[in-house]
Amino acid sequence: MANKNVKMNSLSTNVRYIKARQRGTLVLLTAFWHLAPNATKNIVLNRFFKPISYALTPLERRFLENGTSFHIHVQDKNIRCWKWGRGPGILFVHGWNGRGVNFAYFFKPFIDAGYSIITYDAPAHGESDGQVTNYFELSDTVRSFFDPSQGYNIQGIIAYSIGASAAINCISKDNLSVDAVLIAPALKLKEILFNSFNHHGVPEIVYQSLVAEMERYYGYDVHQDNPDVLAKTISTKMLIVHDKDDRTIPYKDSKILSEKTDTIFLHTTEGLGHKRILRDNAVVDVITSYIFNGQLKHDDQLIKNITSN
Repeated sequence: MANKNVKMNSLSTNVRYIKARQRGTLVLLTAFWHLAPNATKNIVLNRFFKPISYALTPLERRFLENGTSFHIHVQDKNIRCWKWGRGPGILFVHGWNGRGVNFAYFFKPFIDAGYSIITYDAPAHGESDGQVTNYFELSDTVRSFFDPSQGYNIQGIIAYSIGASAAINCISKDNLSVDAVLIAPALKLKEILFNSFNHHGVPEIVYQSLVAEMERYYGYDVHQDNPDVLAKTISTKMLIVHDKDDRTIPYKDSKILSEKTDTIFLHTTEGLGHKRILRDNAVVDVITSYIFNGQLKHDDQLIKNITSN
């Protein structure tokens, strides 16, 4: 009983500390907002929209050393890209704080099957330009690869976390017919972002103003372009792979979406969480099988067989 009381007291202390910190931040940022609104927005921008650096693994470093490097431009930023292999292109879209080469475990099966791999470091990530970025800019980056004049011949897209959010935006906006796999997609991105603002004590007037400024600049709408909303407008089939134990992006959002649509199929994993799912051989097998089997576009039973194994 004593141990239980200690744990409950510790939890209560942590909750009080968090609430006190929220109130303190709220008071300080509200006061600062009235004095210097642009400076206040910059504080929030750098706190919530600035990725941290990612350290490459030896496998990822070897792939980058052997890939063909090229660049694209998004807004005013130079985006570093890589390509491996020949044939129809598969575009890999990484998540927040990641890099394109995070999908290294997927590369060899696709290259051996006659595909080319295309990936990149998103704005403000890895070797690409920028200090801060956001969902809208990430979406524009994905859309750049589907410009017919560029000749990338992309037949499939495999995207992870907020990268999957950007992929949904791209597929919906450009009405693409492309094989798509979404790994742990951040579907209710608006809710995740706004809840994070509130949790850390950012005044609503500050973050609403900042988001509205982004909407005007990039031409998107945080409500209408929420991935969960856009995904329901896509008529082509998509596969979601999500782990039940994901503590970063809610698994239940993927489950609910797959149950409400006829075009989105869910493959559930367990014990991998949010990050290890990209390094699991069974996940690689499911996704490569989905992309390799061209009949999947027409045969729902084949999809169900793959996702249930």
